Amino acid sequence: MPHPECWSLADGTPLTLRALRPSDADALGRLIDELPTPDRRRRFHGAVNGVSTAWLSRLSSVDPAREIALVVTARRRGEELLVADARCAVDMTGQDAEFALMVAGGWRRRGIGQRALLGLADAAAERGLHWLYGSVLADNLPMLGLVRRCGFLGTPHRSDRRLIVVERRLQAAVTAAAA
Repeated sequence: MPHPECWSLADGTPLTLRALRPSDADALGRLIDELPTPDRRRRFHGAVNGVSTAWLSRLSSVDPAREIALVVTARRRGEELLVADARCAVDMTGQDAEFALMVAGGWRRRGIGQRALLGLADAAAERGLHWLYGSVLADNLPMLGLVRRCGFLGTPHRSDRRLIVVERRLQAAVTAAAA
């Protein structure tokens, strides 16, 4: 993502979608820590009780050759709050990437997750990737609805019925294939 994307919510709150920076580590830690336990389980597919400094350092220092990480920030009373994290990691094929998304509890159902996920898809397409995919817990109905609205198709996981595999062909790959 070359330039940050700015917009405002209906209530006037200014938001920015931008690349994650290493200096975002503490804010990213707060975002994870403040997620309710069921939401942390859904995001990480298991229990996460606290975030170590080493893990936060790894999450906030992405390898640009293998990862894309975007955040959505909000300005409230002069303070920048990190309210969403969307990221993907290029898989072994070098052509596709697995994504993950989290949005702070009080910021959901306002279009932030959709904007972050579509921004991530655009950044992945610009990078020349062909597919964006992920595994969503079958009971995570809000996330399944979001990915559907973002153009992902879902199918049950072959060996784990607790998971739905979601995937979306990226626009640059579609355009290249048509040419």
